Amino acid sequence: MYIAMVALALVTLAAVVAPAAADAQGQAQTNEVWLLPIDSEITAATTAFVRSRVQRANDEGVLGVVLFLDTPGGAVDAMQDIVGVILHEARVPTMAVVQNAFSAGALIAMSAERLAMLPGSSIGAALPILATPTGIAPVDEKFSSALRGEFRSVAEARGRNAQVAEGMVDERIEIPGLSTSSELITLTAAQAVTHGIADIQANTLQDALDQFGYGGVTITRLEPSLTERLGGFLAQPLVAAALLVIGIGGLLIEIFSPGFGIPGAIGIIALAAFAAAAFIATPAGPFDILLLVVGVVLLAVEVLVLPGFGVAGVLGLAAMIVGVVRIFEDQSLPVLGYSALFGGVLLALLLWMLPNSRLASAFRLSTRLTTPSGPLTMTTAADHIGLAGAVGVALSDLRPAGVARFNGDRIDVVSEGEFVSAGSAIKVLRTEGNRVTVRQLTAPDDAHDHPARGAATPNDDAGSLRPGITPSEAAAEGREET
Repeated sequence: MYIAMVALALVTLAAVVAPAAADAQGQAQTNEVWLLPIDSEITAATTAFVRSRVQRANDEGVLGVVLFLDTPGGAVDAMQDIVGVILHEARVPTMAVVQNAFSAGALIAMSAERLAMLPGSSIGAALPILATPTGIAPVDEKFSSALRGEFRSVAEARGRNAQVAEGMVDERIEIPGLSTSSELITLTAAQAVTHGIADIQANTLQDALDQFGYGGVTITRLEPSLTERLGGFLAQPLVAAALLVIGIGGLLIEIFSPGFGIPGAIGIIALAAFAAAAFIATPAGPFDILLLVVGVVLLAVEVLVLPGFGVAGVLGLAAMIVGVVRIFEDQSLPVLGYSALFGGVLLALLLWMLPNSRLASAFRLSTRLTTPSGPLTMTTAADHIGLAGAVGVALSDLRPAGVARFNGDRIDVVSEGEFVSAGSAIKVLRTEGNRVTVRQLTAPDDAHDHPARGAATPNDDAGSLRPGITPSEAAAEGREET
């Protein structure tokens, strides 16, 4: 009985002490605020960084997450993903402290529960644009309208001024005393507070936390890891396109040359870096990388197994384009544009540096053009006098210009516009300086109608249809000489 009472007392004491100990341990673990700097262009790598840190904050139960923004903006899809993480995935308080938050950074700042502006800070100027390899292009009204709606929706969700938020996107929205109908809204720190975008002005980050009720807490700054920074750099459109072209180009060079050497190794390293950057800094999955691999394989099959450019080549290019679009989303157009540019430059360099390679042979004319043996006869305008009415043979197709033979001489001629095939009998209609106009003979009698002085007949050894040569042989001769 005594033992049972002691056991009951110990169980009761444990039930009382254990929660208190857990609370104390939890307080010790969560008595800090995490600071996430967003101080560069917003990309898919930024999304991966913010999402991973917010998930960790949820798991470890920190007091809050502070987004420190000093950014010129960035990709729309990355902005949308980050806003979604803050609004729907974060289970801890979120705060934004703004040094500068332009374009995409403005919406990210407004999505936080609390927003503070530092001295000299600005927020706004969120006009959507489309970056292409040739420059900046405006987006259409459909896209602009969707983005305006998103700015309004986020502002309403956080109790901010929705009209001012829309004016950051659309210059046509006019707010008296703040903007005209031809300028975007960009707010100073004081204006942001006055017009209901920011909650407070603060002198420092610590001052902002004090005003938010987090005075005295530990601030832990979480920087992107080296892997995340490297992945973000390699995932930039210019760098990613260069890696893709170098990778494919290196493998193709290796395919067209014996053995396995430096080009193949460089190609594999470049493609591996591209794939790693896609996994680290973009929403890419195994299927997206598989599409690129299938595209490269199909192109290799087209080059090695199925000469020409047919189904395998088209499917290979399609697979690679779809893979790039899925990986880079709204940044896919610059990546594809830079890839086409770099690919053309690389191909030109390879053809110049390796003129005798199998790759160059696909672009080189292998048929030799020959000229007949013996002396070449040159004709002048004086030689054409009296040629009217002469009968000869077309040595080349007349389209309408071409070459014909009269009295053993090769003469440049032109038809009256109609097509005349090589080997056809022709008759001179008139001569005008060096211009000799002919037409095709359609009836046997035409060859004998008043031949001009020096004109040839079909049986004349010096004429156009000389013995021992047929019209088809004359045509072949013309193709060899032209």
